[in-house]
Amino acid sequence: MLYKLQIKLKFVIFPGWIQAVYRNTYPLISDNTLQFITTDNEVQKYIGMWYNLVSEEGGRVGRWFGMRCENTTSSQWSYYIEGCTVCNYNVQFLNSVPRDKVKHWIINKTSTHLNIVCNKVTVLNFNFATDSDPDKTDGEHNWSREAESVRICFDVKLLLIMQ
Repeated sequence: MLYKLQIKLKFVIFPGWIQAVYRNTYPLISDNTLQFITTDNEVQKYIGMWYNLVSEEGGRVGRWFGMRCENTTSSQWSYYIEGCTVCNYNVQFLNSVPRDKVKHWIINKTSTHLNIVCNKVTVLNFNFATDSDPDKTDGEHNWSREAESVRICFDVKLLLIMQ
């Protein structure tokens, strides 16, 4: 049944939504926001975002943010933010991710925070200056830069992204 759903969605997409392509780069919509929909909690399946960040001088640096479902029953998701946290899953966890099968994720990167909302519930409000691990010294400097685009990597069955 899911296979038929995937095939159908390739041709009939909700207005403004497209099926994400692995390792494709997408422009961010207004206010450095990225929106996507997942249709299942799949254990050990990740969604990663490579942010292309630009400094005031025009220099560019890429930084990785990833999240992964660790437990389908409790809807426990772990995450990591390159340069700010341990670069491994199953260490830091998103808060109170709804157990709904279909999830609408909104990820907003500002100059000070990475905010994640899932089905209208704030599951992460990460402050680059105060929430970074003590041994991570460049996170705030790099993540405070403007993001021009994001490359999506994932191994979930279906991921729709807002264009």
